Amino acid sequence: MKKSFRDINPALQFISNTQDVQEVHDTQEVQEVQRTQGKKGQKLPRINMAFQTANLEYLQLISRIEGKSITEYVNNLVEQDRQRNAARLEEARSIFKA
Repeated sequence: MKKSFRDINPALQFISNTQDVQEVHDTQEVQEVQRTQGKKGQKLPRINMAFQTANLEYLQLISRIEGKSITEYVNNLVEQDRQRNAARLEEARSIFKA
């Protein structure tokens, strides 16, 4: 015989039973802290990346050592590389503008 939940809904029974038993406790308001990348309220562009297993393990370990997230660590690497290649980038920009 097939069980019918039309008359007796266990989820609704549980909810109604717990509402009857709830007690008042002293509560402390908790403020959620959200870490944002960049300026507050602005979302940064995102990309999906795939890493070789050894490289992912490296990123996980080195970012912990540095006390950063993987995203922060990779962004720092890209920033350093961008600064090293600044002259090449300007040259490329001028070529692609034309």
